[in-house]
Amino acid sequence: METKITLGHAIRSGRRELDFSIKEFAKELEIDYRWLSQLENNRLDPQSDEVLMSLPKLAEFFQMDVEYLELLRSQTEQQELDLSQAMFPVYYREKIDV
Repeated sequence: METKITLGHAIRSGRRELDFSIKEFAKELEIDYRWLSQLENNRLDPQSDEVLMSLPKLAEFFQMDVEYLELLRSQTEQQELDLSQAMFPVYYREKIDV
């Protein structure tokens, strides 16, 4: 089984190596920390324009070639949030019209 490095995992690893919290890092990049969290967890569509437009800023911050981040983006797949394995299950109630 081949293990691929994803864009999100590379960003998280780089952020942690620089000893930034997610909120500190988001502030440095002038982006929302919740969006950054979704990016790090591969919850965003890697092919979206928003992700594509963030690559130059990330490459500049990490002092790396944007082409490397583009390669990671191309091999990253969006992962859906799976709450079935959550420690505290989340239950949804449908709104019932009476």
